[in-house]
Amino acid sequence: MVPPEEDIARAICSNHWDAENNLISGSLFKGSGTSVSRLAVTPLPDTWDLFRQNVESPPERILMRIGTINVGELQEIGRKYLTSITEITVEPRPEPGYESHAEIPQKITRGLSNEIIKALNVHIEAGSSTS
Repeated sequence: MVPPEEDIARAICSNHWDAENNLISGSLFKGSGTSVSRLAVTPLPDTWDLFRQNVESPPERILMRIGTINVGELQEIGRKYLTSITEITVEPRPEPGYESHAEIPQKITRGLSNEIIKALNVHIEAGSSTS
């Protein structure tokens, strides 16, 4: 398991981003097997290129932002949520060329996903003109 002290990153692509209203879709973390990246393995500046290589699929799916959150904070949100699952975990799932890949195996509801989104630190790539 990824320890609670670590931070993780989630790609926010055009399919989860409402550019007109600057809003993240409530489905960003919804479902099971949600892919994330471990920032202790790949720092945030390098995660932009990593996500472009492994997540983007132009023209339908373009990386717009990156959301980061501490694993311990993510777990606390899960514990406090009304229909709380036992425990949110982040499991390392390294892939060739993507050693920092990890996964949240638990099924996340849209409501819980919305709570996680509220706690995200949202990053725009340095030098980006994306609104």
